[in-house]
Amino acid sequence: MNPTPTHQARTRTSPRIIFLLALACGLVACDHTGVQEEQIAKGIEDIPPATHANESTPPPPNEVVPPESNDSRFPWAVPEGWVHDETPRQMRIATYQATIGERVQEIAVTRFPGRVGGELANINRWRGQLGLEPIGESALDSSIERFAVDGYDGYQIRIESPQGAMLAAAVFDESINQTWFVRATLPDAATADQLEDAVFGMARSIAR
Repeated sequence: MNPTPTHQARTRTSPRIIFLLALACGLVACDHTGVQEEQIAKGIEDIPPATHANESTPPPPNEVVPPESNDSRFPWAVPEGWVHDETPRQMRIATYQATIGERVQEIAVTRFPGRVGGELANINRWRGQLGLEPIGESALDSSIERFAVDGYDGYQIRIESPQGAMLAAAVFDESINQTWFVRATLPDAATADQLEDAVFGMARSIAR
């Protein structure tokens, strides 16, 4: 028996349906390819962006910057053979160790606002640390050696007593309104003789 026309319409696949099925398959394939492309792009995004030339990353807050660098915290020339001791010490900017004979001597660098009480008060405090009586204003100029360059002025002093010796220098930096101090407390005058030029030379180099 031949099928009726209505039955033929139900069993025959029309060209329109074939076209729609092909289109759907194509979209699925495109979606699959698109997923692969997105996965590759995601891998690229994991690479950190390059830093622009005009951007600078600050050092970690606890990073120790060696005196040999141009860091503004260390504006001096370190004498040959001195070792920078990185152990933190209260109120110090830096500490150095110099070997004299078989003993290691310590040189301290500090900095304070303004002129911190004046020359006479500083010198009498140092004298007191060596067991000496204070001096008066009239004896000040004969006790110290002054120096000055543009934007800086300072003084240096050598103090001796039966308890030991001290080499101390102060440099006032006009640009920052602060005073640098370089100081070494030593066991005797002989050790001071060997370190005097180096201690005072480093202090004066701040004003270069």
